[in-house]
Amino acid sequence: MSTVDMGNGIYVVVGGPFPKCNTLVVQSGEIVVVDPGCSVEALRSLLAKLGLELRDIDTIVLSHIHPDHITHAVRLNRISKCRIAANEITAPLFNDKEEMKRFLGFHQGHPVRRLWEDMVNERMHGALDDGRVDEVLSDGDRIALDNLTLKMILTPGHLPDHMCVEIVEPRYLFGADIDCTPFGPFYGHPNSSIESFKETVRKLQESDYRCLISGHLEKPAIQNYKAALEEYMMHFDAREEKVLRAVRSGATSVNEIMVNPIIYPSLSSPVMLQFERWMIEHHLKSLVSHGKLAETGEGHFLPIP
Repeated sequence: MSTVDMGNGIYVVVGGPFPKCNTLVVQSGEIVVVDPGCSVEALRSLLAKLGLELRDIDTIVLSHIHPDHITHAVRLNRISKCRIAANEITAPLFNDKEEMKRFLGFHQGHPVRRLWEDMVNERMHGALDDGRVDEVLSDGDRIALDNLTLKMILTPGHLPDHMCVEIVEPRYLFGADIDCTPFGPFYGHPNSSIESFKETVRKLQESDYRCLISGHLEKPAIQNYKAALEEYMMHFDAREEKVLRAVRSGATSVNEIMVNPIIYPSLSSPVMLQFERWMIEHHLKSLVSHGKLAETGEGHFLPIP
């Protein structure tokens, strides 16, 4: 995997698409790693070029609780004795992985829970290890380094705990899973929110950063991020139109809509189809709230002429 040098002691270790992520590394008096979801060897390689080792990491910041963003946090903490920092929603979930699973919709007895756990353990090994957050962050909190300042910005929608990290002085924003990928926004959990996600993106479009750093693009630095976010937003309406079209064509339930999957049409993994189900449920709720569908019974829908 490649590393992008953003200047001023700011680096992005490219992890790329799920089940990895891009990892932000900031060197300014101390070493801060945001979202350690890239390969450990790629991170080790960058640090070696800087004359450092994994044990020299001082702080890990977690943008949110998704396994691909926390993968190596516990392992790196064991190696370096670094502090782990996360916001007030993420912290108790990281500290209690059973709470994390429930938060993501995979409660005890959920039919897909074991398959999801197997996927995480196989592809994001370490994400479910026991660990503890040392510092709890709030929206607007700052981490002051020698020449740089990291500012926490709560950006809910993708998940309620999703947080971006602004690097204040060069005006960079690490967007984490507001990633501007061709796939589009992900909101595949019961507590994700289309409306909150849209509101978050609108606020970012009104901001004035020099670039947005994607958590998943292989070319992570997005200069014209406002246009990229506009294109990203179009996925919401495109998917919602497909759901509406399916109901108008005779589908009356999520199961009937999923005969022809909308979000993951080329995938048959039960875990991905569970994500699909939750995303379609969010769109059905949105269509009902906007007066385009009527819910006629538990989980059944009809179009409103």
